Amino acid sequence: MLLATLLLNDAFNSPFVVPVAGCFMILGIVAVSVWSGTRQREMESQERLAAISKGLVPPPTQAELAATNAIQGRPAVNAVRRRTLNRTGALVLIGTGVGIILTCALIAYIVGERDVLCGSAAGLIPLGIGVGLLIDSQLQAREIEAATHRD
Repeated sequence: MLLATLLLNDAFNSPFVVPVAGCFMILGIVAVSVWSGTRQREMESQERLAAISKGLVPPPTQAELAATNAIQGRPAVNAVRRRTLNRTGALVLIGTGVGIILTCALIAYIVGERDVLCGSAAGLIPLGIGVGLLIDSQLQAREIEAATHRD
């Protein structure tokens, strides 16, 4: 019993407890997500089968709704939503990049050390990604507009 207590105490005093627990947590989240998606599809299938057995028209699936919108020339709701999310993410990343650059510049000015300006380079990464997302958002807007005016 004493040996088990000592081993258990050593296990919890290990520096690897937090990373291992984090890995198990991520594994658990993924497993629950997969199970939840499978259960949702199963319930939708049962709903459709019950409607068919009663002689009712089953409700359309997400894939059928997207195909109907594409045939009618309207952009899918997902395309408009994705463009909006891209634009929002772009603005957040551009603001973050500019904020990092200005913060490093201000610290360099206050401290009087030019070496602190090297930290401004870290702000170029989110700034560049944000500009790329903004360009992608504009291209998606043109594609949506072209699909809408094609009618």
